[in-house]
Amino acid sequence: MISVVVVWGMNFSIMKGLYAYFDPLAFTLFRYAVAVLALSVLLKLRGLSLGMERQDLPAVIGLGFVSHTIYQMFFVIGLANTRSGNAALLMAMTPVFAYLAGVLHKRETFSRQVLAGILLSTAGVAAVVLLGTKEVSLAGSWRGDGLILGAAICWGWYTGSAARLILKYGALRSNYLLMLSGTVMMIPVLLPSVMHQSWTSIPARGWLAFCYSTFLSIIYGYLAWSHAIKWSGVARTAIYSNVTPIIALIGGWLLLGERPVMAQFFGAALILAGVFLVRTKRPAIKAAG
Repeated sequence: MISVVVVWGMNFSIMKGLYAYFDPLAFTLFRYAVAVLALSVLLKLRGLSLGMERQDLPAVIGLGFVSHTIYQMFFVIGLANTRSGNAALLMAMTPVFAYLAGVLHKRETFSRQVLAGILLSTAGVAAVVLLGTKEVSLAGSWRGDGLILGAAICWGWYTGSAARLILKYGALRSNYLLMLSGTVMMIPVLLPSVMHQSWTSIPARGWLAFCYSTFLSIIYGYLAWSHAIKWSGVARTAIYSNVTPIIALIGGWLLLGERPVMAQFFGAALILAGVFLVRTKRPAIKAAG
């Protein structure tokens, strides 16, 4: 999960440059199409089936729609209609929603220590964002904020709900099935953006950023996230997403020259303290059985 946090945290800075060449919606559909193709190749190379049992079709379609189609649409459109600080702050609610979904699906049992750790870590994210940027405001951005909050709920629901499919089909196959389902449902909405994208004008550094965001952020990140849900449980996995702003802070400093302020290190300490609280609580329900 530390490696995933590093990949996802650095991806914020990389994406800032990437959208200078790609339409966000065209990029989303093309990235997922490439990811689905790559996962199918990996499955074939490992001799694994691309299919699933018929009774799991409703769950795959529903969860694929929530975790990929709706999540991506909410996040991309929401980010375009709100401030970056608002988005970072609202996405920090993901572990809360994931933990609640895990309790609802009986993958976790309620623990005051875990909840306290999640809330402490979320407060740390708020400190990192609020103390280090002026890009936070509720004025005139409530539509975008609502969409970003919806994206956090979608990813939290996926994290708390996907354990059954991951245990049954494995991380690689379950991610392929969910991503395929979500990508197919993106096509009617996002295909016009793909058709209007100027693909020949994208420079080499744009394609390099695309490869990072596709093969590392999506394929590797999703597979590692699924393995963590399987072996560590919902809460102990979801809490790591709040470490992402720390890495994003470092990435912005190294890649974009955005120097952090000293007060932000207080927020980073709160994040790490919250992660420690959650990680030291043994999972009440073993995800791997």
